[in-house]
Amino acid sequence: MSERAYKTPLHVRQKNKRHYMKMLKEGKCGRCGKIDDRTRQGRSMCAACNEKSHAQPKKPLTEERREADNATKREWAKMRRDAGLCVDCGAKDARTINGKCWCLQCSRKRSARARANRNPEHESELRLARKEKRIAAGMCSVCGKPKEEPDKKMCIDCRVKAKYRKEKHKINSGWMPRGVNGKCWQCNKEMAIEGKRLCQSCYDTKVEKLMEVVAKRKSQ
Repeated sequence: MSERAYKTPLHVRQKNKRHYMKMLKEGKCGRCGKIDDRTRQGRSMCAACNEKSHAQPKKPLTEERREADNATKREWAKMRRDAGLCVDCGAKDARTINGKCWCLQCSRKRSARARANRNPEHESELRLARKEKRIAAGMCSVCGKPKEEPDKKMCIDCRVKAKYRKEKHKINSGWMPRGVNGKCWQCNKEMAIEGKRLCQSCYDTKVEKLMEVVAKRKSQ
C-alpha cells in the first residue's frame, strides 16, 4: 500500500482510529459523538451522519486509490473484529461477542443478497468442472484430498459419509436397512445364521460360488 494515496499522515489516522473506537465503546456516534436511538441500538453512526454518508456521491477511483481503500477496509475490519464489533456496521450484539464477524442484522442482509444473486446453473457447472479436475488429478472428487484406493473416485471418509447419507435417506423414505432385527444382510428377508450375517440359503449360494472360483483357479 502506497502512502501517497493518503493525504492524512499516518499518526493522525491512528489517532482518529483510537478516537473512533473510544466513541463506539461509549455508545456514541463515531463521527460526531452524539447519542440517539440509532447509536443506542449499537450502530456506529447516528441517524444524521448515516444519512450524510449515504447521500455522498461516489467518485471514480484510480487503481492505486482502490488498493489503498481495500487495505484500509481490512485494517478497520480487523480492528472491529478484535474489539468484538461487526466488521460492516460496527454494532455489538451476542453474535459479535461470541466471535462472529457480523451482527445479526448484517448477517441476514448478506444472506439475503447471496440468495438473490445465486445462479444455480453456474454453480452446477463450477461443481462439475471442479469434480472433473479432481478426478483427472487423481484426487477425491468430493473433498480434493489424496485417495487411499486409486480405482475409486472418493476417499474412504467421503465414501463412508455418502453411504451414511444414502442409508439415512432410505430410512426416512420408509426402507429398513439390511441386517436389522437379525435378518440376512444380503436378501433382507430370512433370519441370519447365528454368528453370521447371511441366512442359510444365501450362505450356501456364497459357498458354491467361492468353490467354483477356487476350482477355476486350480484348473488354470
